[in-house]
Amino acid sequence: MLPIQIPEPRLANSFILATLFARLTLPFPIENFRKSVVVVSFRFRRTSFCRRRCTPFGLLLLAFALLGPSLLHAQSTRSNTESDTARRSLDRPVRVFLDCRQCYESYMRRNINFVDYVRDRRQADVHVLGTRRRTGGGGVSYRLRFVGQGPLEGLRHELTYEASPSRTREERRRGLAERLRLGLAPFASRSSTSDYLDITYSPPEEEPDDASADEDPWNRWVFDVGVSGSADLQSQEYAYELEGDLSAERVTEAWKHNVRMNGEREVDVFEREDTTDIRSTSEDYDVDAAVVKTLGPNSGMGLSSTVFSRTFTNIQLGTRIRAAVEYNLFPYDISDQKQLTFRYRIGPEYRNYRSITIFEQRRETLAQQSAQVGLRLNQTWGSVFSQLEVSNYFHDLSKNSVEFRSFLRVRLIEGLSLRLRLNAERIQDQLSLPAGDPSDEEVLLRRRERATTYELGGSIGISYTFGSIYNNVVNTRL
Repeated sequence: MLPIQIPEPRLANSFILATLFARLTLPFPIENFRKSVVVVSFRFRRTSFCRRRCTPFGLLLLAFALLGPSLLHAQSTRSNTESDTARRSLDRPVRVFLDCRQCYESYMRRNINFVDYVRDRRQADVHVLGTRRRTGGGGVSYRLRFVGQGPLEGLRHELTYEASPSRTREERRRGLAERLRLGLAPFASRSSTSDYLDITYSPPEEEPDDASADEDPWNRWVFDVGVSGSADLQSQEYAYELEGDLSAERVTEAWKHNVRMNGEREVDVFEREDTTDIRSTSEDYDVDAAVVKTLGPNSGMGLSSTVFSRTFTNIQLGTRIRAAVEYNLFPYDISDQKQLTFRYRIGPEYRNYRSITIFEQRRETLAQQSAQVGLRLNQTWGSVFSQLEVSNYFHDLSKNSVEFRSFLRVRLIEGLSLRLRLNAERIQDQLSLPAGDPSDEEVLLRRRERATTYELGGSIGISYTFGSIYNNVVNTRL
């Protein structure tokens, strides 16, 4: 290694500053760099100008260049060691708050036992927020968000699990449990239970060479057929109900097609000895078809048509066509977590009434438009659903309605939860009301729509839970 000499005494301090800069920035090994600086320092001590020109400030900078980074490196190493210790400072199992409705909670608590389940999110180290939505093939898609809290704050990720419609209840909950177990593993690795965890891998079975995941003889169409019936019998009265449903749906990223037919017939009979029996019948039939085009990650447009018949609203036969456009402030791929949608519909409608209306109409053709704003949130603090819709008929703008619906479930403080539901509607568009007064049977059995200017309903509930924070044991006896 060659010694470095300074040609001019007045450059001594400048060289010291350059030495400091190189010592702090160049990616040399510490040992090699220190040897080079020692040689330079030795040359300074052997020259006379350093004794005359090197200021105390320059010597202080040179000393910092030699020793400072080593001290900083030692401090950084010590900080990293302390951080690693903190990440494994949980000397107990991880506390988990499972916030997922329809996620087979009892099954999860029984089969995932390397964590402790707590009853409130504020007592948890990990908040698991689970949401689910229906897939195009008729199955279910779950999204699990794992959010670290307290000593595990900052550690978060999410997993998804998709169950096909052919899977049984046992297969679904077993698969969901595997996803939940996998998501909790990074958190459990920082607790006292990490020494007792094992990781296993089960490779998928090899498919035959002629099998292809893209082959689908149904071209993504999914069909569903269902019929049901119910009856209630007593000595002097009886009732029965028949329902049928047929649907076909095809869902891709670019398009969504669906056709649905359903019908319902309800009959109530009350026997009386002195007069004739009271017999009341209600029928409701619908045939719907819709096609929706994806315009982007936040928007879509579509066209729908409906043919319907309803006893309650005095419509013998009705047809409706609607064009619609929708924009979501958030991407649709996280629609199970949050949505803020703006929707507009417009289209014609034809009605043939069962009896003459209060506006002396037997049949009529109408044009209607509606605008809707909807908010849906599923977060760690609770869930919110709110929707406001305004609609009117073009031939008379005074024939309109405003409807607001909202549901709120919030955890206020530890153990304290609030539930709130509100439905409010201002009604000025009852064009199908039949003329004349309804009979007592129609009123009591709700077989006929009655005139009203508003509809209001709601509920409120509050609950407080206290005591032991743990919720691990599952006991289904009695």
